[in-house]
Amino acid sequence: MTNVSSDESSAHTELSKSRAIEDHELYRFIPPPIPLIPKNKYTDDIPRSYFLMLYLKRLYGIEKEYYTGEDNNKALNLGPEISFFSLCEGKNSNVVYRRDSNSPPYNSNLLDLRKFLQGTMKTENRDQILPYYTPLPGDKTLVFESRFESGNLSMAIKASNEEYNLVLQNDINSKGNTQWFYFQIKNTTAGLDARFNIVNFTKRDSLYNFGMKILIFSEIENEKSELGWFRGGHNISYYQNNIRRPGNSKCFYSLSFNYKFEYSEDTIYFAYCFPYTYSDLMQDLTILESNSYIATIMNRKTLCYSIGGNRCDLLTITAQGDPEEIKKRKGVILTARVHPGETVGSWMMKGAIEFLTGKSKEAETLRKAYVFKIIPMLNPDGVIYGNYRCGLAGVDLNRRWKNPNKNLHPTIFASKRLIKSFAKERKIELICDMHGHSRRKNIFAYGCSITDSPELTRVFPYILSKISPIFAYHYCSFKMQKSKESTLRITVFREINCAYIYTLEASFCGPDFGKYLGLHHTSQHLKDMGKQVCLALIVNGDLESPSEEPQPLPEGVSPISMFSKKGILDELRSNKELLQDNDNDSSSGSESDPSEDNLDPEEVTNVYPITLTPKPKAEEKKIPVNRSNKKRAESNRSLTSQKERSKILIKCKLCGEPDLPGHNCQKPKPKLRPIMKPQNSFTYSSQPYYNAAGKKVRDQATQTIVSDWVDVKNVNLKENEKKTIQLSQTPLVKSTEEQKGLYGDSRNSSISPVKKETRTAYRTNSSDESSIIGKFWKNDKAFPNLGRNSRQSSAWKYSDASKK
Repeated sequence: MTNVSSDESSAHTELSKSRAIEDHELYRFIPPPIPLIPKNKYTDDIPRSYFLMLYLKRLYGIEKEYYTGEDNNKALNLGPEISFFSLCEGKNSNVVYRRDSNSPPYNSNLLDLRKFLQGTMKTENRDQILPYYTPLPGDKTLVFESRFESGNLSMAIKASNEEYNLVLQNDINSKGNTQWFYFQIKNTTAGLDARFNIVNFTKRDSLYNFGMKILIFSEIENEKSELGWFRGGHNISYYQNNIRRPGNSKCFYSLSFNYKFEYSEDTIYFAYCFPYTYSDLMQDLTILESNSYIATIMNRKTLCYSIGGNRCDLLTITAQGDPEEIKKRKGVILTARVHPGETVGSWMMKGAIEFLTGKSKEAETLRKAYVFKIIPMLNPDGVIYGNYRCGLAGVDLNRRWKNPNKNLHPTIFASKRLIKSFAKERKIELICDMHGHSRRKNIFAYGCSITDSPELTRVFPYILSKISPIFAYHYCSFKMQKSKESTLRITVFREINCAYIYTLEASFCGPDFGKYLGLHHTSQHLKDMGKQVCLALIVNGDLESPSEEPQPLPEGVSPISMFSKKGILDELRSNKELLQDNDNDSSSGSESDPSEDNLDPEEVTNVYPITLTPKPKAEEKKIPVNRSNKKRAESNRSLTSQKERSKILIKCKLCGEPDLPGHNCQKPKPKLRPIMKPQNSFTYSSQPYYNAAGKKVRDQATQTIVSDWVDVKNVNLKENEKKTIQLSQTPLVKSTEEQKGLYGDSRNSSISPVKKETRTAYRTNSSDESSIIGKFWKNDKAFPNLGRNSRQSSAWKYSDASKK
């Protein structure tokens, strides 16, 4: 072993340090790597709105169960009728809030969609907006605000320090559809018992008369006890007021309630139901995508964009597997929020998505048996703007499934195309559209009816009533009214012949039977309903139930392993009462059609065009057209007037009439015999080519040139015999007398004074007369390609007849 001196070791250390410094210096000249963009990072998930909107954080908190109040159907003694204008714009009207201060008429909510369709509308989102009313020190006036996502409050009019008249915002480009409200109140005073009158409802009745209370959120209470949305308010009543509707002899309906503030300088929110905004959906989907396990079973993509430029998402959920195995799986389609104010649909959808992407054995069983296509929000524009029923076009999108417009109803157009293509790809097991109902309690379904087998459309709701404690089968209806033919339920039922198509209706209030009798629905109840819709597929699809059942089971609910589809069908067929339709159906649910709230035809034309003008097409290239192409174009062109024909069509040169296909000219052109040129002036390129059938061809290599007057069809050839095919070169004919001297009076005359040069063709082993090459000239130099293919075959031999 050799000894290393200390000088050598120090020199080695310094060399290694210098090399390390040099390597480090190299990285200064190498550009840093480009960071990878996460898959779930989108740039179009921010809500796009024409109106200025404040940023509002998501309101979380612990929810509690609250009992409903007493029924209140008392009639009120009101004064004489007053106009809506006098209430909003009268001299004594003390307006303390207006959502759109630039709108000249009261409660005007018209938006010119032509700018959106042309792509010229600018959307804005601002985080800071000045309040409409700023109270002075000592002023106890409440400060209202609704300029945030899904907010709805058009005006606030102060009647006194304890009473305020509120006006809801109409759906955009409509004259009403007022039901959803969501607004904020600040500058509160502890102990103030304020009275609020929402004065422009349009429905005749409401669940507020059957015990439903106001949904409230307090920021101070949330900070202290983490309490979320809760039910409150007292002296709640819903009644017809004395305020006439504009352009109508009917009067509005009012919702009046009192609320006593517990804290000063608190921020309070009032809402019709649990809000679920477009931003909430984007946030929930982003969280799901960030999970590595869920990313393997869920795919998210953009189905289309709305009129306002907001994305409509499509989720596909299924288990991984062999492509051939996945093709055999049945399909399930779930949709929600076609009516933006029915937020209960989004909460049921949220429960279904969370269950299907979970790790439970029931979810794994469903993912292996089905392919789920989920559209969680069909009307993103309406959700953002705070509409109750319509989108930006001012129409109910659930009435446009029969014939949707690609520009005015893009989400419905794309969804219908998806459903029809999905039905061609695989068998559809279930289509469920989730809605909310404003006049009935419980959760129930609307279905279709098959006259010969009514139990087929009733089996799924009956299974759902067995496994869900809040689903009411006795509230279900299976009528197919003519007024609802353009809804998703009836339109798709008739176009793809699927029996399991339902509109799932959830009450904004709560159930009136079972364990939850007298309680309001919570968001957790609604999420459980979405989960139970998926569990019912296990029974309806005759799937093997997992060994472990979810624990604990709700009271009065049996495990799904106890039921089978065959047993449910037998029970329905044996009990005729279960097949009878519900006669207590209400027409004011999600499928009702308040047509009186739509705009007049004159107003519609000012908002968006009825007939959209197509984009200008690029100029077509002018291609030179010969006579044959002109005739082909003329045969395909439909003409409407004789003037157009005279301008476009080619006229006959003899009679002057349009030269249409099948035209019989009254002055036919005389047919003259073709004039043959002398041999010394003959040019091969000017002669046509013919095949054995006598038709003109363009292939010079395999066909033979003949004169126009030679009739090839009249040449008689026999099998295995030597035939002489004579071709003549006649001198130039100058008069008809010379023609008679040459050919006689008849064309078929055998007189031929012209000396003919012949060439003989022998046929040796072919019996197909169609393969005979008709005529050959003696001069081979004039036809270098003549008989090239035939000379390669042993079927032909050539010799001069004059030499024999």
